[in-house]
Amino acid sequence: MPRSFRPLPRGLAALVLAGVSAAPPARAQDRVVFSLTSAASTPFGTLQDTELAQYDPATGVVAPWLREATAAYYTGDVNGDGQSDVWKDVDALAVVMAGTRRVRDVYVSFTTTVGPFLDGDIVRLAPDGKLEVAWSEAQIVSAFGCTDGNVDLDALHVYADGSMLLSFADDEASSVLSTDTPNVITDGSVLLWDPVQGVEAVVYTEGEVDQMITTALGKATTAGDTLSLAVDSGGAICFTVQSPSADDATVFSDAGGGSVVMKESALGLASTVEIDALDFMPASADFLVSHAPLRVVDSTQQLVVEVWGAPLHGFVVLLGLGRGDASQFPLPGFQGLALPINDPLLRISLGGVPYLFGQTDAAGYGSITLPNAPTGLVITLFAQPFDLDAAVLGTPLAAELTG
Repeated sequence: MPRSFRPLPRGLAALVLAGVSAAPPARAQDRVVFSLTSAASTPFGTLQDTELAQYDPATGVVAPWLREATAAYYTGDVNGDGQSDVWKDVDALAVVMAGTRRVRDVYVSFTTTVGPFLDGDIVRLAPDGKLEVAWSEAQIVSAFGCTDGNVDLDALHVYADGSMLLSFADDEASSVLSTDTPNVITDGSVLLWDPVQGVEAVVYTEGEVDQMITTALGKATTAGDTLSLAVDSGGAICFTVQSPSADDATVFSDAGGGSVVMKESALGLASTVEIDALDFMPASADFLVSHAPLRVVDSTQQLVVEVWGAPLHGFVVLLGLGRGDASQFPLPGFQGLALPINDPLLRISLGGVPYLFGQTDAAGYGSITLPNAPTGLVITLFAQPFDLDAAVLGTPLAAELTG
């Protein structure tokens, strides 16, 4: 039965207090956040290679984690047509938490250049709602002495102190390190980089990664490229690899000299998919994941905002005409309030507009539908869901009203 309408507490202060006072739940088994090398059908619809999903080992459910409409929020207009764009295939991912209930930082790297961002750049989803280069391809090339002058980053884990694990998409001739071949860093190798301390080191060679997978699977294996990296709550290094194809979406760990964290079959996806990027997230950091299935609408169409999250939770979709600074209001959930506190549209949505309220169903899905926009109105509309039961902010999105 739909939730009865109730007005949102007036003023953002009430939201902040609600979020801060909510007691964190007990720590449960971490969820696996991942991207795929190509689009795949999932229980919630098609997962694009630009998007991120999550697997909950406690329930066996695959659900969204970051959709294309959120990618558009951060990417902005890179081709100059006045509308927000979506980044390319996510090739590497790192999620840094603030405690167990809030995502503080998300870092990504792309398979190809996106506007000013190169495939070797480590890009941060900045609190001001834009993408920024956290560490450039040029810095990585210099640190690891890559003699051809460029790299494509294939796997990444960023520690809270800014040091990181990484792996390259291709074998890289190097004047600094050697792994399986003299003066070459092979694409299956796992590297450590601390840009503050100026430390570069080999954690595992490709051959050592092969041996861990051989141990985990109980058969001789040549894995090839390391596609993703993560570190679990116990400190073990976890990863996915390109081969064998029956396990290119299996998550392995260095624990015990090589073990399986999650079998490919657990995802229930087509056998042709590979995990392209990977990290873990505490189950307690649960937030509404927003999306607009039709992200560009004219005055004859209605904008639908979908959310996925905890089942049977009430929510409101907050609206804005601009991006805010999430670091100013870091509530639990995804970074913080993504809309400007003085935005006139946000103030209207805080006032309790009935059609902005909804409730997720037993599967955790919900949606709201906005009225048709006035003819001739051309704007980028920003939105962010707020979970009324958990006092948690979800992922923001950008949608285009085209007149």
